[in-house]
Amino acid sequence: MNEVLIEMAKQVPGALAVIGTVYLFLKAENEREQRRITNAKEMEMERRAHEIEKNEMWSSFIKNLIDSQNNSSTVIANAIAEHEVASRIVTKRWALRMTC
Repeated sequence: MNEVLIEMAKQVPGALAVIGTVYLFLKAENEREQRRITNAKEMEMERRAHEIEKNEMWSSFIKNLIDSQNNSSTVIANAIAEHEVASRIVTKRWALRMTC
């Protein structure tokens, strides 16, 4: 390969400059592509971590929402039960007054 380059340099003096320029360009493109691949992998890892964090936040929100709904339902059920007991007591008192 070196002999070919030397012979080309002798035959066409500008050819060596063109080959050198192309070589440097291809080398720079290869380095740029390697950096792009590395950056893409890092960005994908960050995106996945963000997606996991977002999903955990949603699951926590939904769990809290369900717990709150369950607590509200329990409070309402207890209030209805207490009202039912109080209504029976009042009804019994009223019935006793009416019989007396």
